[in-house]
Amino acid sequence: MASSLVDNIIRLKSMLSDMEQDFGLTGLSIVEKNVYLAAQDIKAKDGTVETKHILEHNFTQNMSRPTFFRALKSIQEKGLIKNAPQKKVGLFLVNNI
Repeated sequence: MASSLVDNIIRLKSMLSDMEQDFGLTGLSIVEKNVYLAAQDIKAKDGTVETKHILEHNFTQNMSRPTFFRALKSIQEKGLIKNAPQKKVGLFLVNNI
Protein backbone atom coordinates (compact mmCIF):
# COMPACT_ATOMS: atom_id res chain seq x y z
CA MET A 1 0.00 0.00 0.00
CA ALA A 2 2.67 2.52 1.00
CA SER A 3 4.73 1.64 -2.04
CA SER A 4 1.74 2.36 -4.26
CA LEU A 5 1.31 5.78 -2.68
CA VAL A 6 4.99 6.56 -3.14
CA ASP A 7 4.76 5.44 -6.77
CA ASN A 8 1.82 7.81 -7.29
CA ILE A 9 3.74 10.68 -5.73
CA ILE A 10 6.70 9.95 -8.00
CA ARG A 11 4.46 9.93 -11.09
CA LEU A 12 2.79 13.20 -10.03
CA LYS A 13 6.13 14.86 -9.36
CA SER A 14 7.41 13.74 -12.76
CA MET A 15 4.29 15.08 -14.47
CA LEU A 16 4.61 18.38 -12.64
CA SER A 17 8.23 18.67 -13.65
CA ASP A 18 7.31 18.04 -17.29
CA MET A 19 4.54 20.65 -17.15
CA GLU A 20 6.84 23.23 -15.55
CA GLN A 21 9.33 22.62 -18.35
CA ASP A 22 6.60 22.99 -21.00
CA PHE A 23 5.51 26.33 -19.51
CA GLY A 24 9.04 27.66 -19.06
CA LEU A 25 9.05 27.64 -15.28
CA THR A 26 12.21 25.56 -14.88
CA GLY A 27 14.37 28.68 -14.75
CA LEU A 28 12.62 29.87 -11.59
CA SER A 29 13.57 28.99 -8.05
CA ILE A 30 11.01 27.16 -5.93
CA VAL A 31 10.22 30.40 -4.10
CA GLU A 32 9.79 32.32 -7.37
CA LYS A 33 7.49 29.58 -8.72
CA ASN A 34 5.38 29.70 -5.57
CA VAL A 35 5.02 33.49 -5.71
CA TYR A 36 4.20 33.47 -9.44
CA LEU A 37 1.73 30.58 -9.19
CA ALA A 38 0.05 32.17 -6.18
CA ALA A 39 -0.36 35.40 -8.16
CA GLN A 40 -1.74 33.46 -11.13
CA ASP A 41 -4.16 31.60 -8.87
CA ILE A 42 -5.73 34.66 -7.28
CA LYS A 43 -5.48 37.32 -9.97
CA ALA A 44 -8.65 39.19 -10.84
CA LYS A 45 -10.31 38.92 -14.26
CA ASP A 46 -8.34 41.96 -15.39
CA GLY A 47 -5.08 40.17 -14.46
CA THR A 48 -4.30 42.24 -11.39
CA VAL A 49 -3.38 41.03 -7.94
CA GLU A 50 -2.47 42.82 -4.72
CA THR A 51 0.74 42.04 -2.90
CA LYS A 52 -1.12 41.48 0.38
CA HIS A 53 -3.25 38.78 -1.23
CA ILE A 54 -0.23 36.98 -2.69
CA LEU A 55 1.33 37.05 0.78
CA GLU A 56 -1.77 35.37 2.23
CA HIS A 57 -1.88 32.56 -0.35
CA ASN A 58 -1.22 29.00 0.80
CA PHE A 59 1.87 28.81 -1.47
CA THR A 60 3.51 31.83 0.17
CA GLN A 61 2.10 32.26 3.67
CA ASN A 62 5.03 30.53 5.37
CA MET A 63 7.72 32.54 3.57
CA SER A 64 9.57 35.26 5.39
CA ARG A 65 8.74 38.73 4.13
CA PRO A 66 12.28 39.39 2.84
CA THR A 67 12.26 36.10 0.89
CA PHE A 68 8.82 36.86 -0.54
CA PHE A 69 9.78 40.36 -1.66
CA ARG A 70 13.06 39.19 -3.20
CA ALA A 71 11.15 36.60 -5.22
CA LEU A 72 8.50 39.15 -6.18
CA LYS A 73 11.20 41.53 -7.44
CA SER A 74 12.92 38.71 -9.30
CA ILE A 75 9.80 37.57 -11.15
CA GLN A 76 9.08 41.20 -11.95
CA GLU A 77 12.56 41.56 -13.46
CA LYS A 78 11.91 38.40 -15.48
CA GLY A 79 8.76 39.94 -16.93
CA LEU A 80 6.27 37.58 -15.31
CA ILE A 81 4.54 40.39 -13.46
CA LYS A 82 4.63 44.16 -13.73
CA ASN A 83 3.34 47.12 -11.79
CA ALA A 84 -0.29 47.78 -12.63
CA PRO A 85 -0.73 51.17 -14.29
CA GLN A 86 -3.51 52.27 -11.94
CA LYS A 87 -1.42 52.04 -8.77
CA LYS A 88 2.28 52.52 -8.13
CA VAL A 89 2.78 50.16 -5.19
CA GLY A 90 1.13 46.94 -4.12
CA LEU A 91 -0.77 46.10 -7.30
CA PHE A 92 0.63 43.94 -10.07
CA LEU A 93 -0.47 42.78 -13.48
CA VAL A 94 0.27 39.09 -13.91
CA ASN A 95 1.56 38.08 -17.33
CA ASN A 96 0.79 34.69 -18.80
CA ILE A 97 3.66 32.55 -19.95
